[in-house]
Amino acid sequence: MKNLCPLPLALALLTVAPCHAGVNVFPHGSRAAALGNAGVVNTDIFATYNNQAALGFISSPLAAVHYENRHFAEELGLSAAAFATPVPTAGTLGVDVCSFGYSSYRETRMGVAWGKLLAERIAVGTQVCYHLLQVAGYGSTSAITAELGLLAEPVDNVLVGAHIFNFTSSRYLSNLYHERLPVIFDVGMGYRMAQHATLLVSAKIESGQAMQAKAGLEVVVAQALALRMGVLVKPVELYAGFGYTYRKLHIDMSFSRHETLGYTPQISLTCNLPKTWKRK
Repeated sequence: MKNLCPLPLALALLTVAPCHAGVNVFPHGSRAAALGNAGVVNTDIFATYNNQAALGFISSPLAAVHYENRHFAEELGLSAAAFATPVPTAGTLGVDVCSFGYSSYRETRMGVAWGKLLAERIAVGTQVCYHLLQVAGYGSTSAITAELGLLAEPVDNVLVGAHIFNFTSSRYLSNLYHERLPVIFDVGMGYRMAQHATLLVSAKIESGQAMQAKAGLEVVVAQALALRMGVLVKPVELYAGFGYTYRKLHIDMSFSRHETLGYTPQISLTCNLPKTWKRK
């Protein structure tokens, strides 16, 4: 990939993630970001990206958009959108799309996800994604990946989740560029310490990379307002943000600070849509 990326962009990408990973390694949603990217147990719309099993806990249709500007570099912008809706007796169906990069280098991902409760406290999920990589002057290539997720509440106030991206170890299909996409395993736990406070911890293992530990704390200070903070280890990044609900619209914002590269702002908007059926 280093030979394919325009040199300035390649250098920029290599400072934040492996160049081949791009879209795949970025968790989605400002709530997860504010919690140190510890989103594997979050039961929100961005489960379509972070852990599809959490879709099984969603009881009404949701639509969301997300944008982040990594280190205030226009070339490192990421936009995403997701939609999820419960389907009678079949669980919850989700679709998502995201785009990372700019006109000379762009990664696009489109996915169809599914999550379902197997019992009152355990859910499983899966997703199939199509990835398109476009590099100016070199053409484009694509790949198909699959994901699996698990989310359970073994005891009251404790959530345990696991998610694996690209467990088939798929590669791009072009003869010019056939590098494998990374295999990424996320495992985490959430503990409701009090009625309005939740602590999250998780670890990410990516092929060819050192393990990353993550932790976050969410405190609901008012009925419509939640404050969040988090930390990522190796490299050290600090996170903070908030969530605010106004009627059927939920706004999440977060900011992170890399120890050498500076700040990254993120914003997500989620809308609760009318229910078309009632979960039994």
